[in-house]
This record gives sequence, C-alpha cells and structure tokens, in this order.
Amino acid sequence: MLRLIRFAICALVFLPLAVMAGGRDDASDLRRLLAPMENISANFEQILTGPDGHVIQRARGEMAVARPGKVYWHSEAPFEQLIVSDAETLWIYDPDLAQVTVRPFQRNIRRTPAILFIGEVGDLEAEYRVSAEQLTDNETLYRLEPRGGDSLFESIAIRFAGGRPSSMVLRDSMGQETRIELSGVEINGDIASSRFQFEPPAGVDILRDD
Repeated sequence: MLRLIRFAICALVFLPLAVMAGGRDDASDLRRLLAPMENISANFEQILTGPDGHVIQRARGEMAVARPGKVYWHSEAPFEQLIVSDAETLWIYDPDLAQVTVRPFQRNIRRTPAILFIGEVGDLEAEYRVSAEQLTDNETLYRLEPRGGDSLFESIAIRFAGGRPSSMVLRDSMGQETRIELSGVEINGDIASSRFQFEPPAGVDILRDD
C-alpha cells in the first residue's frame, strides 16, 4: 500500500472494526462536521501494522489538505516521503530513491478516504454506510464501510474531539491497519498556495504514471 502511505490520503490510517449498518442521521452528522472544513493542517504520527498486530512501520510528519483536491503530506526520515497535489497533478517524491512519481490526481481518488477531506461530501451516504459511537461528551467515533466493491479499504474509523478530527484508522483487504494520530490540528487556517505546488529537484528520476 505504501512506502508508509501512498495517501490514503495517500494516505489519509487505519483494529478490526465491526461496522454496523448505520443510519442517515449518523451520516448527516458526519457530513455537517466535514462540510465547513475548507482546509486542515496538523502534525501526524502514523503506524502500519500487519494482520498479526506486528508493527511494520512508523512515521511522523506534517500534513495539510484543502478543498478541492489539494494535498501536502510530508513523512520525516528515516522513511522520508513527500506527497503533493494541486488538484490536477499528484507528485510522490522519495528522496532516498531520488525519484518522483507523477500522475493525474483524480485517478481512483473516490476509492480512498482522501475524498472525505478534500472532495465533496454531499454523497457521503451513497459512498459509505456510516455509524457513530459517542465515546465521551467531547469525543465521537464514526465508522464507515464502503458500499462499493472497488474501495482500497474495508473499513474506516474517524475520531473527532471537540469537533476536530483527532485520529483515523483504516483497514485494508489484506488485514493491514494504518493508524494516524493527529496533533496541533488547525481548521480553515491560512495555508500558502505554494504548499500545494511541487518542483522536482534537479537530478531526480521522474516516473510518469498516466
């Protein structure tokens, strides 16, 4: 799935989840939380585990996403990777490989959880079965099960604390789980447009995946 995460966001994460059928009210509540978020920036810690619970990889870094379709995701060394999108082109830069992969951004975007934060949320009920669990007075966990058979993930869980996303957990069809814990979350802050632009460094290999 990754180097650590080819963006789910490559991704926006991810224990097995018993996802219930969920009602329209739960989906509507989640949509009301997501819809006002024009952009989000945060620090993250990301942990990938195998089906046996063994930790495969850990990473830390910073991220920013903005509607529509803009992404900045920087994982720090020793597994450094930079993922950038301007809503038209997606760049994936691996410094240790001196390699940049370039592809159209829209390809398969609806199959990933990225759509929750950088796309339209009006069709949330059509894309996912949603259920909610009130954990505390301040925290709510939303569980999402994709309705289609072509999703990259079998289940998604998003935790909100005080109306802000605080973590995501995604589980794929191979039983791998990606958990992303967010800190320093800022909603609708001032993010420079240059954050979502990328110029490949001189001397790197450029792979085009059209």
